[in-house]
Amino acid sequence: MDQRLKVLWSRLLHLRSSAAALAAESGVLVVAERHSRLVRLDPQSGAPLWEQEVEDCWGTTVVAGDRCLYLSQAGVLHCFDVHSGQRTWSTPKLRLRHYISVSGSIVFLGGWRGYRPLIRVDLTNGELLPGQFPGPASDSSLAWPLTVRLDPAPGCTADAVLIATAKQAALLLLDARTGVARGEWSLPAPVHFPDSGIAFSASEDGRIVFLSGRRTVMALHPASGGMEILWRHDRDLPSLPLLLTGRTLWLAEDAGVTIIDLDRSARTEVTHLPPGATSEGVPVCGGALFARAGNQLIMVNRAGETFGCVRLPARIDRLLADGRSLVHAIGKGHLTTIDISTTLT
Repeated sequence: MDQRLKVLWSRLLHLRSSAAALAAESGVLVVAERHSRLVRLDPQSGAPLWEQEVEDCWGTTVVAGDRCLYLSQAGVLHCFDVHSGQRTWSTPKLRLRHYISVSGSIVFLGGWRGYRPLIRVDLTNGELLPGQFPGPASDSSLAWPLTVRLDPAPGCTADAVLIATAKQAALLLLDARTGVARGEWSLPAPVHFPDSGIAFSASEDGRIVFLSGRRTVMALHPASGGMEILWRHDRDLPSLPLLLTGRTLWLAEDAGVTIIDLDRSARTEVTHLPPGATSEGVPVCGGALFARAGNQLIMVNRAGETFGCVRLPARIDRLLADGRSLVHAIGKGHLTTIDISTTLT
């Protein structure tokens, strides 16, 4: 089986948009571009489906069901119908929030760099919900809050939010509506996360994976409340979201990629990659895809062999997978979509 990387299309954004200004969810692709436009694109062709005027292109975009939210750097939270692009409401005076997390009909904002405390907004009408949301002290930056499902049954909506700070060696799981603690765990060290704040990643089996300190990889099972140490690395890891596929852990580092077989506690060091800064990986059939050396995408299988490579027109800041067939790459004024479909040889 041979994996092919094929660039489907590339779109010039006419300005270096924020990496957080891109959202991809279940065949929906939305990005902020051209200083003041929010655009929905066809993921397969890059053709625009609708566009709306916003204040800037350095904000945060998320897709939640049939709604698209955009929080501009100017501090206005907009809500659009994801199908028609019609603006349903806008709420101003929300500067320096940056994070958006959606749990059912509740939108969480704030916590980035500790500038503003976590607040809640009603998704249906954009109104602020009363009071500040209970949680850790606001003098520390928060990781991007992650909404999780405590009941894994199909169709169940997210009903809790996972919170970690840069100072406290603990995780806190709060009920999204009441703020009541549903779980609290002590950690070896505070959760380590980048300035973008993305600390948590979810594996296919629902485990939440994160980095405690600079070397300890941990996983939380939200439904059962179980916490485990997956791996203790022998050197400091960069502040990137981690990738866990089945029982394989992928650790991206500037010098290469370390692949951990958790069942056998065996490691494979992949060092024959182009040198330079790396990005977090995204899963592909049979392995993982990484951005290397600024603008190169490289696929690596579980044995540490490379089996696909493509060079993009601009530096890559962020990768977003759209199912298992498309990956979107944004960075330095370009948005590029890559087909990672599998073909038999």
